[in-house]
Amino acid sequence: MAVNQELPVLTGRKIEKSFASRLLFRELSFGIPQKARIGLVGSNGAGKSTLLKILAGQVRPDSGDVTTVRGLRISLLEQDASFAAGQTVRDAFTAAVEAANLDPWEPKVLRKIDQTLSQLDLVVYEDQQIESLSGGWRRRVQLGAALVTEPDLLLLDEPTNHLDAEAILWLEDFLNSCGIAFVVISHDRLFLTRTVEFIYELDARHPNGILVVEGSFATYLDRKAELMAGLGEREKKLANRLRRETEWLRRGAKARQTKQRARIENADELSKEVANLKTLNRKNRLSLVFDDGGRSPEKLIVTKGISKVVGDNRTLFADLDMLITSKSRIGLLGKNGCGKTTLIKTLIGLQEPTTGRIQRADKLRVVHFEQGRDTIKPELSLLRNLAPDGDSVMVQGRPMNAKGYLSKFNFRSEQADLPAGRLSGGERARLRIAQILLEPASLLILDEPTNDLDFDTLEVLEEALDEYSGAVLIVSHDRTFLDNVTDELWAFDTPDFPRLTRFASYLQWELAHEQEMASPKPVEKASKNKAQEKTAKLSFKEKFEFDQMEATIAVAEKRLAELEKEAELPGSPNEVKDRYAAVAKQQTFVESLYSRWAELEARKGPTTT
Repeated sequence: MAVNQELPVLTGRKIEKSFASRLLFRELSFGIPQKARIGLVGSNGAGKSTLLKILAGQVRPDSGDVTTVRGLRISLLEQDASFAAGQTVRDAFTAAVEAANLDPWEPKVLRKIDQTLSQLDLVVYEDQQIESLSGGWRRRVQLGAALVTEPDLLLLDEPTNHLDAEAILWLEDFLNSCGIAFVVISHDRLFLTRTVEFIYELDARHPNGILVVEGSFATYLDRKAELMAGLGEREKKLANRLRRETEWLRRGAKARQTKQRARIENADELSKEVANLKTLNRKNRLSLVFDDGGRSPEKLIVTKGISKVVGDNRTLFADLDMLITSKSRIGLLGKNGCGKTTLIKTLIGLQEPTTGRIQRADKLRVVHFEQGRDTIKPELSLLRNLAPDGDSVMVQGRPMNAKGYLSKFNFRSEQADLPAGRLSGGERARLRIAQILLEPASLLILDEPTNDLDFDTLEVLEEALDEYSGAVLIVSHDRTFLDNVTDELWAFDTPDFPRLTRFASYLQWELAHEQEMASPKPVEKASKNKAQEKTAKLSFKEKFEFDQMEATIAVAEKRLAELEKEAELPGSPNEVKDRYAAVAKQQTFVESLYSRWAELEARKGPTTT
């Protein structure tokens, strides 16, 4: 049934939700406009994932209600993928459309399933059991299952977690052009900058617990700073008023009894409001300091011509010469399954290279933040995960109470004795960071450390890495984080660079990737041989590219028009220069799309009926 276009897609009224004795939010009231692109943000534990489940109808609020327009179809992509044992990729898509009361054998639905498999590069895996896939590929399957039902409202909980850079670029393009209303939880700042036009922030400091900002992610940051400054000023003014009222009461000023009683009551209310503002304004900022363990050799790891061939005779990397010094800041970038984790294990000696040699410093001390947080034992308490045999930990050579140490990472005292398996994703990440900070290291290896972390924790982690004097090797889907903490990127598996290739920044890699994707592929000369003519026709993937090309060009031309308008705005000479450079780059990109379209049109041949 078609959605009524004259109403908001969804409206929440005075929503309240608690878990046990902990209040997540109350009195939340908001609407989701037609085709709105919304980023839902807030600190870890603010209730973002719970709110999405309430909107999807999976969780009931304690009070309040959610209303939707008639016929609305909602899809929820949850933070953790969950599939039936033995289920194949195609089975998962079929189950998703059946759950949406669609006929999986109806031709239109079948086409949508095939289209979604192609969009997410899942065709080769469609008959493979999902449990055999890596975390990144399972995430793609989960995303495809949410998209295949063609929802009117898409709810996405950390969709970029475990996705590689190319998949994130595709997701950005899809969300910007799909015309579907969506609400996305994400801590990927570049992703939010590129995709959303509203920010909804859950925070008890805002009236009714929510801040709604229309505009870009940068607009939200400016607005948030203004509001927080305003709260600070209000706290100061009320504190001054409270001080004057308290002094008046202490002097025992003569006044009519009713007036004095009123001022006493006023002072009591002021005291409560000031105390509340102090609590709200207090920023529980983490204090992270990585221990480099003292002086270490200048050269930590040196590789000469190393290669790695895995069981299916696939070469992950070859002839790799790499130098990791005590000051190296290196990011690894590439598709899921391309070999990033294998390279890390090879560098630190957990695996051997197929060819070549590796020299490691004698005093090399490595601390590894693994993607799965495997070091955390879910059955043990937070306290025992940090201090297995006592109540204290050694922090930079000095003993410290373990519960006090946990409080430095914003864990409440009552959480210390809870099983670690009950922690949220962000809390598990903070606990793992707390663990690795106890270990001195000359080389930090961080495999997706930013998954589930809120903006405040990301900022503190970046600052701590900036101050750390040892070497850092990072795998992360958070492009902003990579650019902020690394000096160079080693990229796997880009189409034009089958081996690892070195880039100065993520944006340099993205530019090279866009140019490669946009450049026309050479067309072989026509042959009279029918078998050769058949192979010259479009592949399934190229046919999909051709079918989508008109829409792709429309998006690219829209972006070109936006850049041309921005170029006319006032600014410094360097700003104006950069804007016109961006216009020229986009113009080249648009022209390359037209060339590619013409090439595909020629190879497609005449349409037959």
